[in-house]
Amino acid sequence: MGEATPTNVRIPDLFESFMSRPPKVNPQYEAVKDAALVWASEVCGYDEGEAKKMRQGDFGYFAAVALPDASPVKLRTVIDWFNWLFVFDDQLDDGPLSFQKEEACRYIDGTLALLDDTIPYQFNKSIQPIQKVIQDVWRRVRGEYLEALRSSIDFVPLATLDETVAGYLDYRIHTFAMLALFSFVEYSYELEIPEQIFKHPSIVHLEKIGIEIQIFVNDCVSYHREKDQNCPHNVIHLLRHHGFTEQGAYDKAHNMLRERYKEWYIAMAGLPVWGEKIDKEVQRYIQGIQDVAIANVNWSFRTERYFGKNRHQVRETRMLNTGKVDWLPGVILSETYGHEKAKATNGVDREVAEPGFASLGTMAQIAEVIIVV
Repeated sequence: MGEATPTNVRIPDLFESFMSRPPKVNPQYEAVKDAALVWASEVCGYDEGEAKKMRQGDFGYFAAVALPDASPVKLRTVIDWFNWLFVFDDQLDDGPLSFQKEEACRYIDGTLALLDDTIPYQFNKSIQPIQKVIQDVWRRVRGEYLEALRSSIDFVPLATLDETVAGYLDYRIHTFAMLALFSFVEYSYELEIPEQIFKHPSIVHLEKIGIEIQIFVNDCVSYHREKDQNCPHNVIHLLRHHGFTEQGAYDKAHNMLRERYKEWYIAMAGLPVWGEKIDKEVQRYIQGIQDVAIANVNWSFRTERYFGKNRHQVRETRMLNTGKVDWLPGVILSETYGHEKAKATNGVDREVAEPGFASLGTMAQIAEVIIVV
Protein backbone atom coordinates (compact mmCIF):
# COMPACT_ATOMS: atom_id res chain seq x y z
CA MET A 1 0.00 0.00 0.00
CA GLY A 2 1.26 3.45 -0.90
CA GLU A 3 2.36 5.99 1.66
CA ALA A 4 0.67 9.34 2.26
CA THR A 5 2.67 12.27 0.84
CA PRO A 6 2.01 16.01 0.37
CA THR A 7 0.26 15.15 -2.93
CA ASN A 8 -1.31 11.86 -1.85
CA VAL A 9 -3.63 10.99 1.00
CA ARG A 10 -4.97 7.69 2.25
CA ILE A 11 -8.69 7.64 2.91
CA PRO A 12 -10.04 5.49 5.76
CA ASP A 13 -10.94 1.84 5.44
CA LEU A 14 -14.68 2.27 4.96
CA PHE A 15 -15.49 -1.44 4.87
CA GLU A 16 -14.90 -2.36 8.49
CA SER A 17 -17.22 -3.96 11.06
CA PHE A 18 -20.63 -4.89 9.62
CA MET A 19 -19.77 -2.87 6.50
CA SER A 20 -17.48 -5.76 5.52
CA ARG A 21 -20.53 -7.90 4.74
CA PRO A 22 -20.71 -8.58 0.98
CA PRO A 23 -23.55 -6.65 -0.67
CA LYS A 24 -26.64 -8.58 -1.72
CA VAL A 25 -28.12 -7.16 -4.92
CA ASN A 26 -31.83 -7.28 -5.66
CA PRO A 27 -32.28 -9.76 -8.56
CA GLN A 28 -34.61 -7.27 -10.29
CA TYR A 29 -31.92 -4.58 -10.38
CA GLU A 30 -31.05 -4.59 -14.09
CA ALA A 31 -34.58 -4.62 -15.46
CA VAL A 32 -36.04 -2.14 -12.99
CA LYS A 33 -33.22 0.42 -13.14
CA ASP A 34 -33.36 0.45 -16.95
CA ALA A 35 -37.12 1.03 -16.96
CA ALA A 36 -36.77 3.75 -14.31
CA LEU A 37 -34.11 5.57 -16.31
CA VAL A 38 -36.21 5.46 -19.49
CA TRP A 39 -39.13 6.98 -17.61
CA ALA A 40 -37.03 9.68 -15.90
CA SER A 41 -35.35 10.56 -19.22
CA GLU A 42 -38.72 10.96 -20.93
CA VAL A 43 -40.22 13.05 -18.13
CA CYS A 44 -37.18 15.29 -17.71
CA GLY A 45 -36.22 15.45 -21.38
CA TYR A 46 -32.64 14.31 -20.78
CA ASP A 47 -30.40 14.60 -23.78
CA GLU A 48 -27.94 11.82 -24.63
CA GLY A 49 -25.19 13.27 -22.44
CA GLU A 50 -27.45 13.69 -19.42
CA ALA A 51 -28.83 10.17 -19.79
CA LYS A 52 -25.26 8.86 -19.96
CA LYS A 53 -24.39 10.64 -16.70
CA MET A 54 -27.43 9.06 -15.07
CA ARG A 55 -26.28 5.61 -16.18
CA GLN A 56 -22.77 6.29 -14.92
CA GLY A 57 -24.21 7.48 -11.61
CA ASP A 58 -25.93 4.07 -11.30
CA PHE A 59 -28.30 5.20 -8.56
CA GLY A 60 -30.35 2.05 -9.10
CA TYR A 61 -27.52 -0.03 -7.68
CA PHE A 62 -27.69 1.90 -4.41
CA ALA A 63 -31.41 1.10 -4.15
CA ALA A 64 -30.93 -2.54 -5.18
CA VAL A 65 -28.40 -3.21 -2.42
CA ALA A 66 -30.30 -1.17 0.16
CA LEU A 67 -33.44 -3.22 -0.53
CA PRO A 68 -32.21 -6.61 -1.78
CA ASP A 69 -35.52 -8.39 -1.11
CA ALA A 70 -37.95 -5.71 -2.28
CA SER A 71 -40.52 -6.51 -4.94
CA PRO A 72 -40.01 -5.01 -8.43
CA VAL A 73 -42.79 -2.47 -7.79
CA LYS A 74 -41.33 -1.32 -4.48
CA LEU A 75 -37.79 -1.27 -5.87
CA ARG A 76 -38.98 0.87 -8.79
CA THR A 77 -40.42 3.43 -6.38
CA VAL A 78 -37.12 3.75 -4.55
CA ILE A 79 -35.04 3.95 -7.75
CA ASP A 80 -37.34 6.70 -9.04
CA TRP A 81 -36.79 8.54 -5.78
CA PHE A 82 -33.01 8.20 -6.08
CA ASN A 83 -33.08 9.39 -9.69
CA TRP A 84 -34.90 12.52 -8.51
CA LEU A 85 -32.85 13.05 -5.37
CA PHE A 86 -29.41 13.22 -6.97
CA VAL A 87 -30.52 15.44 -9.84
CA PHE A 88 -32.29 17.77 -7.40
CA ASP A 89 -29.04 17.97 -5.46
CA ASP A 90 -26.97 18.57 -8.60
CA GLN A 91 -28.88 21.77 -9.31
CA LEU A 92 -27.67 23.08 -5.94
CA ASP A 93 -24.14 21.70 -6.07
CA ASP A 94 -23.00 21.88 -9.68
CA GLY A 95 -25.51 24.15 -11.40
CA PRO A 96 -26.22 27.88 -11.52
CA LEU A 97 -28.04 27.75 -8.18
CA SER A 98 -24.69 27.08 -6.53
CA PHE A 99 -23.95 30.76 -7.11
CA GLN A 100 -27.33 32.13 -6.07
CA LYS A 101 -28.30 31.56 -2.45
CA GLU A 102 -31.66 33.33 -2.69
CA GLU A 103 -32.75 31.35 -5.73
CA ALA A 104 -31.54 28.13 -4.10
CA CYS A 105 -33.80 28.81 -1.11
CA ARG A 106 -36.72 29.54 -3.42
CA TYR A 107 -36.02 26.32 -5.32
CA ILE A 108 -36.12 24.33 -2.07
CA ASP A 109 -39.26 26.12 -0.90
CA GLY A 110 -40.90 25.51 -4.26
CA THR A 111 -40.24 21.80 -4.01
CA LEU A 112 -41.69 21.73 -0.50
CA ALA A 113 -44.78 23.55 -1.73
CA LEU A 114 -45.13 20.98 -4.50
CA LEU A 115 -44.87 18.10 -2.05
CA ASP A 116 -47.41 19.69 0.26
CA ASP A 117 -49.90 20.12 -2.61
CA THR A 118 -49.88 23.88 -2.14
CA ILE A 119 -49.31 26.23 -5.06
CA PRO A 120 -45.91 25.26 -6.51
CA TYR A 121 -43.22 27.84 -7.06
CA GLN A 122 -42.93 28.44 -10.81
CA PHE A 123 -39.24 27.93 -11.31
CA ASN A 124 -37.50 28.03 -14.68
CA LYS A 125 -39.44 25.78 -17.05
CA SER A 126 -36.45 23.59 -17.87
CA ILE A 127 -36.15 22.60 -14.19
CA GLN A 128 -39.87 21.98 -13.68
CA PRO A 129 -39.79 18.44 -15.17
CA ILE A 130 -37.72 17.16 -12.28
CA GLN A 131 -40.39 18.55 -9.97
CA LYS A 132 -42.91 16.38 -11.82
CA VAL A 133 -40.75 13.36 -11.02
CA ILE A 134 -40.76 13.98 -7.28
CA GLN A 135 -44.46 14.86 -7.34
CA ASP A 136 -45.17 11.42 -8.80
CA VAL A 137 -42.91 9.70 -6.27
CA TRP A 138 -44.42 11.80 -3.46
CA ARG A 139 -47.80 10.21 -4.09
CA ARG A 140 -46.27 6.89 -3.06
CA VAL A 141 -44.03 7.84 -0.13
CA ARG A 142 -43.31 10.86 2.06
CA GLY A 143 -40.09 12.81 2.47
CA GLU A 144 -40.23 15.25 5.36
CA TYR A 145 -36.47 15.54 5.51
CA LEU A 146 -36.56 18.28 2.87
CA GLU A 147 -38.00 20.70 5.40
CA ALA A 148 -34.63 20.91 7.14
CA LEU A 149 -32.78 22.03 4.00
CA ARG A 150 -33.05 25.77 4.34
CA SER A 151 -31.64 25.79 7.88
CA SER A 152 -28.50 24.02 6.66
CA ILE A 153 -27.56 26.59 4.04
CA ASP A 154 -26.03 29.08 6.48
CA PHE A 155 -24.12 26.59 8.63
CA VAL A 156 -20.62 27.76 9.59
CA PRO A 157 -17.97 26.19 11.84
CA LEU A 158 -18.32 26.95 15.55
CA ALA A 159 -15.73 27.96 18.17
CA THR A 160 -14.45 24.50 19.10
CA LEU A 161 -14.03 21.26 17.21
CA ASP A 162 -16.49 19.38 19.41
CA GLU A 163 -19.13 22.09 19.00
CA THR A 164 -18.61 22.18 15.26
CA VAL A 165 -18.87 18.40 14.77
CA ALA A 166 -21.88 18.16 17.10
CA GLY A 167 -23.66 21.03 15.33
CA TYR A 168 -22.83 19.60 11.93
CA LEU A 169 -24.10 16.11 12.73
CA ASP A 170 -27.21 17.53 14.36
CA TYR A 171 -28.46 19.23 11.21
CA ARG A 172 -26.98 16.70 8.76
CA ILE A 173 -29.02 13.90 10.30
CA HIS A 174 -32.15 15.80 9.30
CA THR A 175 -30.99 16.74 5.80
CA PHE A 176 -29.17 13.52 4.95
CA ALA A 177 -31.40 11.42 2.70
CA MET A 178 -30.77 8.17 4.54
CA LEU A 179 -33.36 8.95 7.20
CA ALA A 180 -35.98 8.97 4.48
CA LEU A 181 -34.47 5.80 3.02
CA PHE A 182 -34.99 3.98 6.32
CA SER A 183 -38.69 4.67 5.79
CA PHE A 184 -38.39 2.87 2.46
CA VAL A 185 -37.26 -0.23 4.38
CA GLU A 186 -40.54 -0.23 6.27
CA TYR A 187 -42.46 0.54 3.07
CA SER A 188 -40.72 -2.06 0.89
CA TYR A 189 -41.07 -4.96 3.31
CA GLU A 190 -44.50 -3.89 4.61
CA LEU A 191 -43.27 -4.07 8.18
CA GLU A 192 -45.84 -3.83 10.94
CA ILE A 193 -44.01 -2.06 13.73
CA PRO A 194 -46.07 -0.04 16.22
CA GLU A 195 -45.36 3.68 16.29
CA GLN A 196 -44.26 3.53 19.93
CA ILE A 197 -41.56 1.02 18.97
CA PHE A 198 -40.18 3.39 16.35
CA LYS A 199 -40.08 6.10 19.01
CA HIS A 200 -38.25 3.89 21.51
CA PRO A 201 -34.83 5.39 22.42
CA SER A 202 -33.00 2.22 21.33
CA ILE A 203 -34.46 2.35 17.80
CA VAL A 204 -33.95 6.11 17.54
CA HIS A 205 -30.33 5.68 18.63
CA LEU A 206 -29.67 2.92 16.10
CA GLU A 207 -31.11 5.09 13.34
CA LYS A 208 -28.91 7.98 14.45
CA ILE A 209 -25.78 5.83 14.47
CA GLY A 210 -26.68 4.32 11.12
CA ILE A 211 -26.95 7.79 9.61
CA GLU A 212 -23.76 9.09 11.23
CA ILE A 213 -21.81 6.11 9.86
CA GLN A 214 -22.97 7.04 6.39
CA ILE A 215 -22.21 10.72 6.88
CA PHE A 216 -18.60 9.89 7.69
CA VAL A 217 -18.39 7.48 4.76
CA ASN A 218 -19.93 9.95 2.36
CA ASP A 219 -17.78 12.87 3.51
CA CYS A 220 -14.61 10.81 3.10
CA VAL A 221 -15.42 9.82 -0.49
CA SER A 222 -16.72 13.23 -1.55
CA TYR A 223 -14.33 15.68 0.10
CA HIS A 224 -11.90 15.82 -2.82
CA ARG A 225 -14.86 16.76 -5.04
CA GLU A 226 -15.86 19.64 -2.78
CA LYS A 227 -12.70 21.08 -1.27
CA ASP A 228 -12.00 23.54 -4.09
CA GLN A 229 -15.50 24.93 -3.49
CA ASN A 230 -14.73 25.52 0.21
CA CYS A 231 -17.93 23.66 1.06
CA PRO A 232 -18.51 23.59 4.84
CA HIS A 233 -20.98 20.70 4.67
CA ASN A 234 -18.32 18.03 5.03
CA VAL A 235 -16.62 16.76 8.18
CA ILE A 236 -13.18 16.70 6.51
CA HIS A 237 -13.55 20.39 5.65
CA LEU A 238 -14.59 21.16 9.22
CA LEU A 239 -11.67 19.25 10.70
CA ARG A 240 -9.28 21.13 8.45
CA HIS A 241 -10.89 24.40 9.54
CA HIS A 242 -9.90 23.45 13.09
CA GLY A 243 -6.25 22.89 12.16
CA PHE A 244 -5.99 19.31 10.91
CA THR A 245 -3.95 18.52 7.84
CA GLU A 246 -5.84 16.77 5.06
CA GLN A 247 -4.39 13.40 6.03
CA GLY A 248 -4.94 14.15 9.70
CA ALA A 249 -8.58 14.99 9.00
CA TYR A 250 -9.13 11.66 7.24
CA ASP A 251 -7.46 9.84 10.14
CA LYS A 252 -9.61 11.66 12.70
CA ALA A 253 -12.76 10.88 10.71
CA HIS A 254 -11.69 7.23 10.65
CA ASN A 255 -11.44 7.20 14.44
CA MET A 256 -14.86 8.81 14.78
CA LEU A 257 -16.31 6.25 12.37
CA ARG A 258 -14.91 3.38 14.45
CA GLU A 259 -16.46 4.93 17.55
CA ARG A 260 -19.85 4.68 15.83
CA TYR A 261 -19.41 0.96 15.21
CA LYS A 262 -18.78 0.47 18.91
CA GLU A 263 -21.86 2.55 19.72
CA TRP A 264 -23.89 0.39 17.34
CA TYR A 265 -23.18 -2.82 19.20
CA ILE A 266 -23.70 -1.18 22.59
CA ALA A 267 -27.08 0.06 21.38
CA MET A 268 -27.95 -3.40 20.08
CA ALA A 269 -27.12 -4.89 23.48
CA GLY A 270 -29.63 -2.53 25.09
CA LEU A 271 -32.45 -3.30 22.64
CA PRO A 272 -35.59 -4.48 24.50
CA VAL A 273 -37.37 -7.75 23.79
CA TRP A 274 -40.97 -7.21 22.70
CA GLY A 275 -41.97 -10.74 21.76
CA GLU A 276 -41.60 -12.89 18.66
CA LYS A 277 -44.01 -11.07 16.34
CA ILE A 278 -42.63 -7.57 16.95
CA ASP A 279 -39.03 -8.69 17.34
CA LYS A 280 -39.09 -10.33 13.90
CA GLU A 281 -40.21 -7.06 12.32
CA VAL A 282 -37.78 -4.97 14.35
CA GLN A 283 -34.82 -7.21 13.45
CA ARG A 284 -35.72 -6.90 9.75
CA TYR A 285 -35.81 -3.13 10.12
CA ILE A 286 -32.44 -3.06 11.88
CA GLN A 287 -30.97 -5.26 9.15
CA GLY A 288 -32.40 -2.74 6.70
CA ILE A 289 -30.47 0.07 8.39
CA GLN A 290 -27.30 -1.95 7.89
CA ASP A 291 -28.26 -2.79 4.30
CA VAL A 292 -28.65 0.91 3.52
CA ALA A 293 -25.20 1.69 4.95
CA ILE A 294 -23.65 -1.22 3.06
CA ALA A 295 -25.35 -0.05 -0.12
CA ASN A 296 -23.98 3.46 0.36
CA VAL A 297 -20.34 2.44 0.71
CA ASN A 298 -20.41 -0.16 -2.08
CA TRP A 299 -22.21 2.17 -4.47
CA SER A 300 -19.68 4.92 -3.70
CA PHE A 301 -16.94 2.81 -5.30
CA ARG A 302 -19.13 1.52 -8.13
CA THR A 303 -20.53 4.82 -9.40
CA GLU A 304 -18.26 7.19 -11.32
CA ARG A 305 -19.63 10.07 -9.27
CA TYR A 306 -16.71 10.28 -6.81
CA PHE A 307 -13.67 8.63 -8.34
CA GLY A 308 -14.55 8.30 -12.04
CA LYS A 309 -12.32 5.89 -13.91
CA ASN A 310 -10.09 5.57 -10.84
CA ARG A 311 -12.79 4.12 -8.59
CA HIS A 312 -11.52 0.54 -8.56
CA GLN A 313 -7.95 1.62 -7.89
CA VAL A 314 -9.03 3.90 -5.04
CA ARG A 315 -11.15 1.10 -3.59
CA GLU A 316 -8.14 -1.23 -3.64
CA THR A 317 -5.40 1.14 -2.46
CA ARG A 318 -7.37 3.85 -0.59
CA MET A 319 -4.87 6.33 -2.04
CA LEU A 320 -5.89 9.64 -3.63
CA ASN A 321 -3.73 12.03 -5.62
CA THR A 322 -4.94 15.30 -4.14
CA GLY A 323 -4.09 17.26 -7.26
CA LYS A 324 -5.77 15.05 -9.85
CA VAL A 325 -8.87 13.04 -9.04
CA ASP A 326 -11.36 11.95 -11.68
CA TRP A 327 -15.06 12.33 -10.89
CA LEU A 328 -18.37 12.57 -12.70
CA PRO A 329 -19.94 16.05 -12.82
CA GLY A 330 -23.61 16.33 -11.95
CA VAL A 331 -26.60 16.52 -14.30
CA ILE A 332 -27.56 20.16 -14.87
CA LEU A 333 -31.03 20.55 -16.34
CA SER A 334 -31.45 24.26 -16.94
CA GLU A 335 -30.16 27.22 -18.82
CA THR A 336 -31.26 29.39 -15.93
CA TYR A 337 -32.48 32.87 -16.74
CA GLY A 338 -31.33 32.51 -20.34
CA HIS A 339 -27.68 32.04 -19.42
CA GLU A 340 -25.49 29.22 -20.55
CA LYS A 341 -25.12 26.22 -18.27
CA ALA A 342 -22.31 26.46 -15.78
CA LYS A 343 -19.74 23.76 -16.49
CA ALA A 344 -18.62 21.81 -13.46
CA THR A 345 -14.99 20.96 -13.00
CA ASN A 346 -14.33 17.28 -12.41
CA GLY A 347 -10.85 17.61 -10.91
CA VAL A 348 -9.11 16.29 -14.03
CA ASP A 349 -10.39 18.31 -16.97
CA ARG A 350 -10.58 21.47 -14.84
CA GLU A 351 -13.15 22.86 -17.25
CA VAL A 352 -14.79 25.88 -15.67
CA ALA A 353 -17.20 28.34 -17.25
CA GLU A 354 -17.79 31.69 -15.56
CA PRO A 355 -21.48 32.04 -14.69
CA GLY A 356 -23.27 34.73 -16.68
CA PHE A 357 -25.01 36.14 -13.63
CA ALA A 358 -24.15 37.91 -10.39
CA SER A 359 -22.98 35.62 -7.61
CA LEU A 360 -25.01 36.04 -4.41
CA GLY A 361 -23.04 33.42 -2.54
CA THR A 362 -20.43 30.76 -2.99
CA MET A 363 -20.89 27.03 -3.33
CA ALA A 364 -19.92 26.85 0.32
CA GLN A 365 -23.17 28.54 1.27
CA ILE A 366 -25.61 26.29 -0.53
CA ALA A 367 -23.93 23.06 -1.61
CA GLU A 368 -24.74 19.74 -0.01
CA VAL A 369 -28.11 20.68 1.44
CA ILE A 370 -29.58 17.22 1.00
CA ILE A 371 -27.23 14.26 0.54
CA VAL A 372 -23.56 14.95 0.07
CA VAL A 373 -22.83 13.79 -3.38
